[in-house]
Amino acid sequence: MVVVVAVIGGIAAISFLNFATSSSSTLRTPHSANIVNGLITVQAGGYNYYPFTLAAGTTSISVGGSFTASGGSGNDIEVFVMDETNFVNWKNGHQASAYYDSGQLTTGTISASLPSSGAYDLVYSNTFSTFSSKNVQTTVDISYVG
Repeated sequence: MVVVVAVIGGIAAISFLNFATSSSSTLRTPHSANIVNGLITVQAGGYNYYPFTLAAGTTSISVGGSFTASGGSGNDIEVFVMDETNFVNWKNGHQASAYYDSGQLTTGTISASLPSSGAYDLVYSNTFSTFSSKNVQTTVDISYVG
């Protein structure tokens, strides 16, 4: 099961996507789902995040997509894919590692292979911008075998 929660403008939208195959099934089939698709706004000094969770036994996990940012003097955004532990450390200003880290870019391609089932976060960060919010046109999907 994948749980996607989007927090935008103080409103939380929650999607529960059940990707688990029947436990009685011996076939492992490929699956894919959309994590985010469309135009998002990331406030100055802030970030938007999209958590997703993959059920035990999920394999061959990949996250892929694209983004294009506009706004401010640099038309840039940072995008990360992190596990939940690293996301908690990152948002509290501590050292963290990511499976994908775009750096500050105007446009980019997201590509991350995830090692196992568990809780992850797709993060769009504008924490480096003091005054300008950013608009980001993005689509990101997850694929896996389960």
